Amino acid sequence: MRWPIERIAFKMAVLSGALFLWPLWSSAQKEERRFASSELSEAQILEAIANAHVDNLRPVGTTSIVFQLQLTGAIDAAFKPESRLHPRGWAHEIAAYRVARLLGMDQVPPARVRSLERTQMRRHLAPEWHGNWEALVGQIIFSSPRPGVFYTKGASIYWVPNLERSELDQPEARKNWSAWLKPGHPLDERERILARDLATMCLFDALIGNADRMSGGNLRTATNRGIRRVIIRDHDLAFPAHWSEPQRKRILGELRLAERFPRDLVEALRKADEAALRSATEDPEVGPLLTPEEFAALLDRRAMVLSYVAALIEMHGEEAVLDL
Repeated sequence: MRWPIERIAFKMAVLSGALFLWPLWSSAQKEERRFASSELSEAQILEAIANAHVDNLRPVGTTSIVFQLQLTGAIDAAFKPESRLHPRGWAHEIAAYRVARLLGMDQVPPARVRSLERTQMRRHLAPEWHGNWEALVGQIIFSSPRPGVFYTKGASIYWVPNLERSELDQPEARKNWSAWLKPGHPLDERERILARDLATMCLFDALIGNADRMSGGNLRTATNRGIRRVIIRDHDLAFPAHWSEPQRKRILGELRLAERFPRDLVEALRKADEAALRSATEDPEVGPLLTPEEFAALLDRRAMVLSYVAALIEMHGEEAVLDL
């Protein structure tokens, strides 16, 4: 089932209405964490992706099992269930958001645990996919809390409605923006916003061990209120317990594109000790989102990233490196 034009218009009207009402909200509401310069608070997004009714479910994955959940209301979600191909990918998505939130980042789409019942998924599956149902079910891991009832747990992730394909992962563009991230390079206001996001992405990917950012199609942007932001998404392959040599080269190569960073990001990472990271990567519903080996590797990468930043500061001075 394709999205009816009326449904698209409804969602856009709701979002536009939120923008119209924005100045009327209380000062406390204005101070709520918002996602990537948008009008939606993270609290609104988290509530919807966890609890809003599923109207339609459509497979959209290419290399993993992913569904678009078209939800009642203005907010939709991507759903990555526990699957045989990537059994821990859903947990990594939630862990990435939790770590990003700990660091004060607003560019990682909110994600939280959600469970779907198998008959519910079958009932809401888009009609054109009914013939593929058995193949889809065969790749998803279900548990049975009682006879005849089967659930899959997974990550419900905010579906960014205005996501844009980006040229920023292409070699020429990468060469241009990596020049912005050299100490002392002058930046106008718009360049500074984008440079801040790109430097944050480089550091964050190194921290969580995401080697897939520059593989094509994973560096996307969104423009909210005239501000172009980098959306840091797709983390089911992050948090490796061990790096292969190609992964290590890709991750370190991306980190080295940046030689200046947001001061608040680095200060937050310095404060994010073992206890803080352990708390961030534990979920009240399912417990630890990372295995002990994955968590130990996260701590090692944190030390590596901070060592890299410290070396830059020794070379260029703190004011030059932490100036975004």
